[in-house]
Amino acid sequence: MKKTIIAITIIALAILFSEHFHSFSVGFSLAMVAVSCGYLIAYQAILRPQYAMSFLVTAALVKLAITVIGVIWVFAADIIHSPLTFLIAYTLFSVIITYAVSRYRAHRHDISDQQQREIFHTGLYEELK
Repeated sequence: MKKTIIAITIIALAILFSEHFHSFSVGFSLAMVAVSCGYLIAYQAILRPQYAMSFLVTAALVKLAITVIGVIWVFAADIIHSPLTFLIAYTLFSVIITYAVSRYRAHRHDISDQQQREIFHTGLYEELK
């Protein structure tokens, strides 16, 4: 039963996206820009932990502002023909981009952990060569 529901959903989304390609591509582009800008700001908190909360709030506000301005511009310019396709594409790609970026950061963190070692249990680390 689950496989049937998933198959029907996938077929319905494929038909929906193929009929309204402009809505799909605009939703994808807006999601990519908003999420990317938000993460670029949010990951600065790693470099400056004393300002972590400020960076995270700023990142959320920038993502929200880009999304709102983008949606207003898209509807004002009458670029999209299907708001439902736009919403599905934006949500889907926002989740996919978030997952990809978090997996990339985890991979980079694992690599950096392998390239350094703790010096005599002091909490200080040196880079391995």
